[in-house]
Amino acid sequence: MTPSLDFLACTRTVWQATPDMTLRVVTAGGLVVLAAWALGRRPFSGQRSFAVLCGALALWLMISLAENAAPDIGCKTTLGLVGWSVVLLQPALWTLFLYQYLHTKPHEPPWRLRWLYAAPTLVLLALALSNSAHGLWYGPATALTPPIAGLPRARYDYGPLFYAGVASGYAWMMLAYALALRGLRTTPPGRRRQWAAFLVLMTVPLAANYAFLRHGWRLFGADPTSLAFSFVMVGFGWLATRSQVFSLVPVATQALFTHLPDPVLVIDADGRVLEANRAAQALAGVAPTLGSPLAAWPVFGQALERRLQDTAGNALITIGAPERQFEVHVEPLGEPRRPLGLLVQLHDVTERESERRHSVQRLAERLAENEAERDQWRDQAMRDALTGLWNRRALEQWFEREARSHAVLTLALLDLDHFKRINDDHGHAAGDAVLRDFAAELRTSVRAGDAVFRVGGEEFVLVLPGLDVAMAEQRLALLQAHLGERPLGGLPRPTGFSAGVADAAAGGFDLPQLLQAADEALYRAKAEGRGRTRRAA
Repeated sequence: MTPSLDFLACTRTVWQATPDMTLRVVTAGGLVVLAAWALGRRPFSGQRSFAVLCGALALWLMISLAENAAPDIGCKTTLGLVGWSVVLLQPALWTLFLYQYLHTKPHEPPWRLRWLYAAPTLVLLALALSNSAHGLWYGPATALTPPIAGLPRARYDYGPLFYAGVASGYAWMMLAYALALRGLRTTPPGRRRQWAAFLVLMTVPLAANYAFLRHGWRLFGADPTSLAFSFVMVGFGWLATRSQVFSLVPVATQALFTHLPDPVLVIDADGRVLEANRAAQALAGVAPTLGSPLAAWPVFGQALERRLQDTAGNALITIGAPERQFEVHVEPLGEPRRPLGLLVQLHDVTERESERRHSVQRLAERLAENEAERDQWRDQAMRDALTGLWNRRALEQWFEREARSHAVLTLALLDLDHFKRINDDHGHAAGDAVLRDFAAELRTSVRAGDAVFRVGGEEFVLVLPGLDVAMAEQRLALLQAHLGERPLGGLPRPTGFSAGVADAAAGGFDLPQLLQAADEALYRAKAEGRGRTRRAA
């Protein structure tokens, strides 16, 4: 009989306990916990793909467990065919996750490319589920074996489409191997052990699958492939946790390369050096092991550690023989209240010799002035009580002090769409929650030099120094697309916004004129259907 989908057979079968039941259930539960852990981390590239991959592997484990626990051949083949929905999906998810993970700012592919990516998998899945019509996936010789490890097992009559599905999975895994090799090549030497270990782990499921298909090797009487893939996923999660690749290093990457001429280190909350550029390693004279305590670094480690602990001390440290003086610049990484760690730059000031030295000094003074101004703006009168953003008064003071120092400046006026309807349908508490969440999204989407204000009920202002209108429109379009997939305030559907942008050409650096120009553009955006951005005429 040609295997087909017969779900009624699974309702009639007498389920039996399998030798690996506990192992599979515990592993599946661990994968679900790993997915929840990843989603709870600060955003990192490939976050959702990683979580979906963990969920797909957990589902595969449970389907294969059910297939082994069913003594009836009709139920076994039904579950075997259904299981291909995740068997075909997970190699593609591996590749997608690794691609996104290796890109700090992954772009969303167009819909046509998404379908091109998914089409082969969907076609193969349709052929697997329709096996009863053609018998080219599992043939009519499929039957039960004598008991193996105490249970009857299914011996499948593999057809040509089955091998096409296997070939598709192997092709995806080869592409995943290529991406992992790229990660090994592009990662700094001190972090390559993680990728080398991951490449070794990726060999395990391929070896297990080959041993099962070619030589009939089983684990507790069952196909070991799903457990092997799960082992790799848990192993990668363990490697990621040890090296904090899901949190600290992605945040620091851009700043690291920005300061390459000077020694730069990334130090976690426990005082371990997670990353160091070539200048820092050259200053130490050797290449210490990344992950070791700062104090263990030769030449400057102990002096720098004392400086970091003495927050009220001198900003200079003296190291080496002959002596050299270095100015220490420290930037917290992540949330100011709960920093993940520190980005530390050592700037050689032994000989103040070039224009670059003067530029750094002016930058330090400017940063100090900005810090003093931010301290003043933290006064309650300058804050919006609901969202914590700067208010209209702060916006006016910002323009008085900052606007003239920028050659290019763009102002964006944002208005939440249908906000009155939210208050009417869900209450003002829900409306307040939407405003708070929207403010949080704005904070995370702006650069260090940008400023965010709440100037009215559902009206917000973004001041974007150094950006022209076209670049501001691109930034707003990305934010609108992001919010289109993420509900705010616990509401069931996303809340969009409309925006009007104006720059110096439209309204000069006079705040009322800029606001008027942006407001007219916002009015056009709302009149044309909302959820879009328009620039001042």
